[in-house]
Amino acid sequence: MQTQYNEIINSFVDKYGLSRDQVVAEIEKVFSVMLSRWHGTNTVVLFGLDHLQAIRYTNGVGVTCQNQLELVSMNGWNTIRRMIDKNLSRAACLHEVNHYKCYEHEMRWGEIIRKNNDGLLVELELEKNNPVLAQCPWNRIGVHEQKELSVGQNRAFHLRRIEPTLLRGITRFHVVIDRVSKNLVIGLLRDQLGVQADLRLYCPKRYVGHKSFVEANRYIPKTVVKAVSEEMGEHIQILLMNIRQAK
Repeated sequence: MQTQYNEIINSFVDKYGLSRDQVVAEIEKVFSVMLSRWHGTNTVVLFGLDHLQAIRYTNGVGVTCQNQLELVSMNGWNTIRRMIDKNLSRAACLHEVNHYKCYEHEMRWGEIIRKNNDGLLVELELEKNNPVLAQCPWNRIGVHEQKELSVGQNRAFHLRRIEPTLLRGITRFHVVIDRVSKNLVIGLLRDQLGVQADLRLYCPKRYVGHKSFVEANRYIPKTVVKAVSEEMGEHIQILLMNIRQAK
């Protein structure tokens, strides 16, 4: 069994896109938990030179004893492999969530691909050429546009939450979006205006489907305001900050 460890590690690296160190750490953890449970004593498993070493600790009279377990003839490898698969799946999901977490509260354009009782299923890109599916609940969509949004439309959405979720005992990557956030109005204005480092925008109030108030430190072209207003289905009022407020 020892000679197969490198192949096993490499297969997990390829399957889950994790580093070798991450895979090794999960394997050590699973083996340690399982062997401790089977033997009823604290057991630590570590990788040596391309092989696993299992050390069992037992309490003697006034002293802690340790002895090495033989893994070559150990039973239950299929059970351990299933546990490793589950742990690595969770680790890969958490790694993905941590990678994309920085995009929370940004704006993205996405195509509506399904409408169901829970809301909209939308395909969007968190990063270029990397599409993901996101869920937009009905209570995160303005009443004024719930009937107007339809499959095939490309609409603007606010990235509300990027998080792991448990589905049938498996950890999954989950993206929740909405159409009611004040950040969506700001994101749309920035999307229309392009990158402007010194541009400051703030939305103190938004009445979904009616009106949004946006404070800006510079003039915003009417064509931009009109485009955002049409996308959101509400009036956008721009309030110019005074010089003191803009600083």
